Parts: sequence; structure tokens; C-alpha cells
Amino acid sequence: MPERAATMTPPEAAALRPGRPAHDEVAALRLEVEALRLANAALEGQLLAGAEQAESMFAALERQRNELRGAHARELSLGAFAQRIMDTVGGVVIVVDPEGLLRQCNRHCQAQLAPLAEGGSVDVLLHPDDQAALAAALPPLPWPVRSVLFESLRRLGQYRAEHRLAMRDGSHRYHLVEAALLYSAQGKEEGAVISGTDISALKAQELELRASEARFKQAEQVARAGSWELDVASGAMRWSDEMARLLGRAPGEPASLAAFAAAVHPDDRGSVICGPSLALSSGAPCELEFRLASTGGPERWAHLRATLFHDAAGAPVRAVGTLQDISARRQAEEEMRLAASVFDNSLNAILLADAQGRIRKVNRAFTEITGYSAEEVQGQNTRIMKSGEHPPEFYAAMWEQLRTSFHWEGELLNRHKDGQIISVWESIVAVRDAAGEVTHHIGIFYDISEQKAAAQRIHQLAYYDALTGLPNRTLLMDRCQHALARAAREGERLAVLFLDLDRFKHFNDSLGHPVGDALLQAVAPRLQQVLRGSDTVARLGGDEFVVLLEDVETAANAQLVARRIVEAFKAPFELGELSLTATTTVGVSLYPDHGTDVTSLFKYADLALYQGKESGRGDFRIFETRFNDAARQRMHLENELRQALLRNELALHYQPLLSLGDGRLAGAEALLRWTHPELGSVSPAHFIPVAEDSGLIVPIGAWVLEQACHQARRWLDDGLPLGVMAVNLSALQIQRDDLVATVANALTLSGLPAQHLELEISEAYILRHAERDLRQLARLRELGVSLALDDFGTGQTSLGHLRRLPVGKLKIDRAFMADIDRDPAGATVTRAIIGLGHGLGMTVLAEGVETEAQEALLRAQGCDQVQGFRYSRPLPAAGFEAFVWGRSGRGDTPYWPVAAPHVV
Repeated sequence: MPERAATMTPPEAAALRPGRPAHDEVAALRLEVEALRLANAALEGQLLAGAEQAESMFAALERQRNELRGAHARELSLGAFAQRIMDTVGGVVIVVDPEGLLRQCNRHCQAQLAPLAEGGSVDVLLHPDDQAALAAALPPLPWPVRSVLFESLRRLGQYRAEHRLAMRDGSHRYHLVEAALLYSAQGKEEGAVISGTDISALKAQELELRASEARFKQAEQVARAGSWELDVASGAMRWSDEMARLLGRAPGEPASLAAFAAAVHPDDRGSVICGPSLALSSGAPCELEFRLASTGGPERWAHLRATLFHDAAGAPVRAVGTLQDISARRQAEEEMRLAASVFDNSLNAILLADAQGRIRKVNRAFTEITGYSAEEVQGQNTRIMKSGEHPPEFYAAMWEQLRTSFHWEGELLNRHKDGQIISVWESIVAVRDAAGEVTHHIGIFYDISEQKAAAQRIHQLAYYDALTGLPNRTLLMDRCQHALARAAREGERLAVLFLDLDRFKHFNDSLGHPVGDALLQAVAPRLQQVLRGSDTVARLGGDEFVVLLEDVETAANAQLVARRIVEAFKAPFELGELSLTATTTVGVSLYPDHGTDVTSLFKYADLALYQGKESGRGDFRIFETRFNDAARQRMHLENELRQALLRNELALHYQPLLSLGDGRLAGAEALLRWTHPELGSVSPAHFIPVAEDSGLIVPIGAWVLEQACHQARRWLDDGLPLGVMAVNLSALQIQRDDLVATVANALTLSGLPAQHLELEISEAYILRHAERDLRQLARLRELGVSLALDDFGTGQTSLGHLRRLPVGKLKIDRAFMADIDRDPAGATVTRAIIGLGHGLGMTVLAEGVETEAQEALLRAQGCDQVQGFRYSRPLPAAGFEAFVWGRSGRGDTPYWPVAAPHVV
């Protein structure tokens, strides 16, 4: 190292360099020493320059430190000065930083308000309700809110409001809080100064003043009196809110004499304006009553008081007064007059008696009802009218109720002056004084003799049938409930019999309703003749009657009564010049065998009646469980049928209609089929009656009509010569007013020409309703569709009906086909129907043709068309199409050699 070399002696250096001469080593050492000296000199110069620079920097730093110390001292002096200024302020002074946190507060704040930590939110001084109100008024902010008071100031720019601040003792006092934002010289927000002045005393005075004003206003409202003041010189007027309300003005609306005059009733306006002027001119107080202008409600009255005040010179200065609503008083006075008038003119008798029962006053109605004049009964005891019809216990109970409840009401039998007993409904009220002692009794009564007679008539109408005089459904149900309760209590049996008249509707339709009513009236006594006096026979309505048998020992007893009823109806009813035989069918249910409540017994008796009708009329049936099972099955079938359309379970099959002369296709009849997912194929004989009874036949029939029309249109579009599509109409469809619209809609939607649609109507329906629905059928013909009379021969259609019907085809019922080739009488009837149809210009079709012999006979008799299993069963659309047009090729007219059977 150089430092080590500089301290060596030449011999030492030489010793380190073996092999070199000594003088060379010395010279080298000298060079090194010189180099070291020069390096040391340079280093010394650098150190000296660095020292001078450091000394200069230290001097500058000392100057800056001194300046900072001076600035800090000045800042502390200014802060102390500001603090002294803040401390001299009598109110609260608080300085917050840009986040609304406490930076500085004055001595008053520290001494009076709740402790507030430096760096804490000033919101802790605010009452919780005030904090919540400020927070609710703030919009959503993108930064955390440390102080709702500071954020409210920042949002508004300046702030002034009354707040309750927390005090050291835990209370809150009202302060007027003012705040302003602080900005630096560069305009940067540095926080805010918040000041507060204690205004609790002023607030208390304000609240007391408001309370005083409120009490004054409440007093005015209670008294319904407003105050007013008039400056005589200027005519300026002031009034209270209550007076404004009385005058129909809004509170705060300017007051004026003109507004006051406008609020007075027009008829009283002149006296109200002139009266006070005359009174005040004389120096006397003024009082005046007048009506206020109507506002659509009841008439209102007001009472005006006015007093004039003068100055020291005696000149009038101002008028002061009140305006009070006296409508209630005027109404009370009017009611008093009215009450006196009512008392004298009331239709009810009124008497006033003292506590001992001595009559003090009566009205005119009392005289009219009892015959006693006011002079005759005044001072008399109320016993003067006692009839003697009531036992002493009755009067004792009446006076006991008056003593305990101070009121009694009920029916009294009084004696008229002429001795006649009159029935009155009387209400007696005990009048008590302030101590609760009875001082008087007021009796109000009216004659109810006619009402009792009317009530008896009403009872008869409410509980008895007006036509037959028998108990009606209401009374029957009441008696049944009582009978069931007694039977259950005493372990007895009873029976319910349902019955109606067989073919009663036929009597009504053919002979008229008066004859039907006379028949029902004759039924009542006949039933009563075969029943015991304790039995009940009632009419439910129409031709339905119910018999209630009590104390039935066995089912055989009920059967015996039912048989007697059936036998009794076999004798004709003599109705004037008419003698009618109307049989009856009876259904019987027993308690407790079949049911334990009225509803069940009625239902089961009705089911037994229904089964009796099904199996043959003119007899009786005892309820059996299987009847209920059948009813349930029928209901289940109805419920499933309701869903059949929605579940696409219904379908149409089609059966050919053939021309008997040449075997050509004349058309197809659409027949409804139902395939249930669980029941399988359901026979139309089962579900069609259910559909008709439930009304489902109407929507189902409309669906059938639409589907058949669409199918016929498709066949025609395919070039297949269909002829007509025959669709059956139910009675319910014909009865509906929208049938024509339904048919027209089906034709429009499908595009099927009307001449290709044939509607079939049963003869049984035509027999009952031809007159009513003749116009409906004529409107169908006007659409262009053809009509056919189905099942002809089973009814009793008159030639007059048949001639008037707009029908173009007769369909001979299949019942005539069974023995037509073996029964000469049947063949004769068929020949007659064919001749009748041809004579009326109609086409005749025979249904149910199954054999060649039947076909041959029909051809010989001139029948036009045939239909039946001999030719084809009803087929689905695709099967029908393949079976019919597949024979001769599509587009050709299908042809059957009708001499040979074609059963499918």
C-alpha cells in the first residue's frame, strides 16, 4: 500500500525489492513520495473547498430555521390572538377542517357544550332528531360523510338554522347556528367556521307566545267566536283566523269591509251595514244577529258585538268587536219550537207522567188512540188505561226493568175509553235529575192492531205457498230441523217423501197455466186426506211436493204412506168441466237409515224420485245406495266431459247417406264420438244425455258444427263430391238466440257453401217448441242451409205443424226398420210416412237399414235415401274418405250397387 511504502526506510524498501540496485530504489521512492505529496495537496484543497461549502450551507440553514421560528412565533401569536378573540365571543365558535372534523373551539364552547374531542365530528353536538333531518335532506354523496352539518354547509354555500345543541349537563338548548366555508389565498377549501348563539330564552318566549296564541285561537274555536278590529280613519280592517273561518275566508286572506259584507246573507246585508253605524255614532255598543251567506250547507247564524274607542280628544279611533257563530243556539231554539210542534202533532201518542205515575201532559194522538181528552187524564194515574189482560207479574217485570235500566219497550193491551181493548206498542223512558233520581216517565205508543193483522198476513206469505196454502220451503226446512233434533234426542225414525206430477208440463203446455194452477191447488187437499194431522206436506215449487213423516216405526210404514199417495192420485181430479188424471211418482228416504241431516235426506229422496221416473212413472221408490253411486258416476262423467274438449278427446265419425235409386252418395252425417283415456270409448247413449242435462251440449254442439263444416270444405277442395254434411242440433242449441250467428260463423270460418250443410232437428223437440222456434228455423233457412226432421214417427207432430215447418227432409226413425219386412203394419206406417213426405215436397230418408230385404221394401215404397250398417258404420274422416271415394277413384261420384251389402 502507498501509505505503508511512505514510512519505510530506503534499506527496508530495498529489502523488499531484491535484485534491484539501491539508487534505483531511492529514485523510485522519491517519485512515489512526490506523487503522494501532490495527491495530499489535492485532497487538502478538496477538503478545504467542501468545508467552505458546508459552512455556507449551514449558514443558510440557520437563516431558514430562524425565519421558520419567526413565522411559527408569529403564527402562534396570531393563533393565540384568534383564540383570545374567539374566547371573548359570548357564543359558540367552532372551526372545522375540510372533512368537518373539529380543529378549534372557543372557551364558551368548552365550558357550556358537551365535550368535543379534537378531530371528532361536530355532529355529536346536534340533537339526534336534527341530525336525522339533516341526513335525510342530503343527496347521495360519492365520499364518506363525516359531518352532516358540514356537508349541508358545503351543499348550500352558507348555513343558518336553529338547532338544539348538547350541553354539558346532558340537556339540549336551542342555538341559532351560522356557518361559513374557509378558503385559502389560492381559493382552496380549508374548512369552515361555525358559530352558535343560545336562543333558548327567546325560543321559550316564542313558544309561550305561540301557545298563548294557540290557546286564544282554541278559545275562539270553542266559543265559535272570532275577533276583529277596524281603523275608523283608514277603513282598514283586521280579523282573527276564526273569524275568517266563520266568514268562509281562508286564513291569511286580506280582511276588508267589502269581504265582510259579502259574507253576510243578501237579505240581511242592509241591516248589518247600517245598524252598527247608527249604534256606534251614538257611542253605544252594538249587538246584531244575522244570517251568513250560504255555502251549500245548513243555514248559519252569527252574533256581532262592536265597541267604539276614542282618542283623548274624543274622536273615534277604532272599533273592536267579536263575531260568534250562534247556529247551534238558533238550531236549539228551532228544535225546541219543533219539539213542541212534534209533541202536539206526532202521530204517536205521548204522555208525560211524574215519578208516582200521575199524568201531567198528553198530545192529540193520545186522545185519538185512547179516546181520553187531555183534561180527562191530567192528574190521573196511568192505571186509568189498564185493561186487566196482563197478569200482575207482567207489570211487576215492567216496573223492575224501568227501575234497573230506566227503559222498557213492548206490547201493551190497553183499554179504550169506550171499553174496547186496543193493542199498542209502547216505549217508556225514565227521566232522571242530576242526582240520578227518577223525576218523570215519558211514554210513547202507537196502535198496532192493524200491524198485527198485517204481520199475520206477512207470516202467511213468508212461510206458506201462495197458490196451495201449504207450507213452503222455509217452513218445511224449519220443521225438518226440529223433527230431526227430536228424533235424534228420542231415538225415533222419520221419513222424507219427494213427489211430483207425471207429465205436469204436458198439462201446462197443452191446457194452459190456469189449468195447471188449478190442478196444483187440487193436489194439496188430496195429499192432506191421506196423511196424519201431525205430518207435514209442503210445496217446494212447480209440481214438486215434500211430505215429512214423523214417528215412523219401520220402513214399511213409510212405504205404506207412499203407496196410499200413489193410489190416491189414480183417481181423476175434477177441475170444473175438466176431469184430469195426473199420476205421481214418489221417492222416499229414511232417518237415520239414509242420512242424519236435512240436506242428505232431501238429496236421497230426490234421487229415489229420479230413479222412479227412470224405471216407470206412477209408483214409489225407497232410496238405495246404488242410486247415489249412479248419481256420482253421472257427476263424474259430467266433470270428465267438461275436460274432453280441452284434452282433444272428442272426435267426429261420418256415416254415408245414399240415394236409394242409383246408389250414389247423397251426403254424410257427422256423429260425435268420445274416447276417454281411462274409460275408453264412451257410448253416445251415455254421454249425450249428460251433455244435454248439464248444458255442455251447447259448446260441444258448436265444436261439432265447426269441425264438420271444416271437414266438408276440405273434401270439396280435394274435388270429392260430398253432397251435404248433416249435423244434429240439440234442443238447447235451438233455444239459444245465438244459434243463427253460430251457424253463420261456422260457415264463414270454414268457407263451406251453405247449401252443403244440413241441420237435423228431432221430431220430439219440434212437437214441444215448434211455435216458439219457428222463426229461428226460418232464419236458418234464410242462410241457405237445409233442415231435416230427425227420428220422424216417434212423436206426435200434427200435420199443421209439419206443413208450417221450413223442413226439406224427413228421416224415418230406425225403430220402424226392425220388422218392416215382416210386419205388415210397420210397412204400412213406413209407406204412409213416405207418402206424407212426398206429398209435402220433402225428401224421405230411412235410418237404420241393415238388411237387403229392408232395402228392397223401401225401394218399392219409393223411399229417396237410406242410411245404415248395411252400407257402412260411422267412420273417421280418413277411413270415410278411403271407403267412399276409394271405390271409384278420387274426383268421381261414389256409387254403391245397393243390391249388395257393404257393411264395414
